[in-house]
Amino acid sequence: MAARIILHIGVQKSGTTFLQQVLQANAEALADAGVRYPVSPDWARGKRTVANHEWASYGLLGTEFPWVSRDRASEETSSWQTLLDDVKSTPGTVLLSAEALAVIRKSAIHRLLDTLGADEVEVVVTARTLGSALPSLWQQHIRNGRTMTFERYLSGLATQREKGRDHIETDPSAHLWRAFDLGGLTRRWSDAGITRIRVVTTPGTPPRLLWQRFAEAIDLLAFAEPPTMPTDRAHTGLTAPETLVLSSMNAAMKQTSWSGQNADWIRQAVTARFQARRQRGGKVAIPPEWQARLAEWSEEDLAALQHTPAQIVGDIEDLRYDPSSDPASPPTPEEMAQAGAEAALALAAVALQETMIQRNIRRLRHRLTT
Repeated sequence: MAARIILHIGVQKSGTTFLQQVLQANAEALADAGVRYPVSPDWARGKRTVANHEWASYGLLGTEFPWVSRDRASEETSSWQTLLDDVKSTPGTVLLSAEALAVIRKSAIHRLLDTLGADEVEVVVTARTLGSALPSLWQQHIRNGRTMTFERYLSGLATQREKGRDHIETDPSAHLWRAFDLGGLTRRWSDAGITRIRVVTTPGTPPRLLWQRFAEAIDLLAFAEPPTMPTDRAHTGLTAPETLVLSSMNAAMKQTSWSGQNADWIRQAVTARFQARRQRGGKVAIPPEWQARLAEWSEEDLAALQHTPAQIVGDIEDLRYDPSSDPASPPTPEEMAQAGAEAALALAAVALQETMIQRNIRRLRHRLTT
């Protein structure tokens, strides 16, 4: 039975995938150093390329995650049991990483801790400024097929936040603020009995610095320079013109009879085309009319965080939103046209590939019948 469990609970868009890549690539070396990062080949299903423990957590907590259906939770029951068996059969320290755990409520935290049953459980949170996280989250909505404007997205978050602490802590729909209000997040886990919580600030660049801070947070300074450091970026965000073009495409596809799977395929092709080019336009920035309010949110959350038992690893200023460092200029017509052209080329490539496949099928059938 693991005597010590470290839970890396996110938050989303804070470099979690990069850290999981490092952990996966160095799992054997970490084990030799006394830290087990469970990596099961049984989890490598579908398009999953990075080993983490989020899907397995669905098998225990199910619909506590608002995006997880009962059927999906049932599908992951065996994954959770596999992970739990691994934890219970491992002496020493086990490290688990699942960014979705940042959104769970107190009852689910207690259920998780009771099920793990370790004598010592620690929590590590990785976090970044709201000025970087919220644009990334909105982009993800668009990449998932949504059409909501950034302004409407922020307005929805403001409405949730204005309903107060009790609403955020109890309402399933307020899951984003349960994660990104760092003061509330750390207090929730502290109230559940976790005495050691570390918040690692995400510097943005270089990513190696994030890993070094994470290694410090899990007491593995000897791994500040791990044997294997991934060279590929874990995620490449969309630029402002690309996001707007993709949003318009989503709206157009909803008017067609395409299946959701075909729409996903198109989005993936367009996104890959976007990310392959060098001149891509400006980043998604907080709209000027929202910058003052975002700065207020940031100050409120950091003040609350500093009144919790959490230890900050890194520079707390990395988490502060400064509007003066976030110039917001709308995409130019030229940038929009270029992004639109790239999307059209991606669609043409998909259509050409499909045409070639159908042509080859016809040729093969002809040969087989003559």
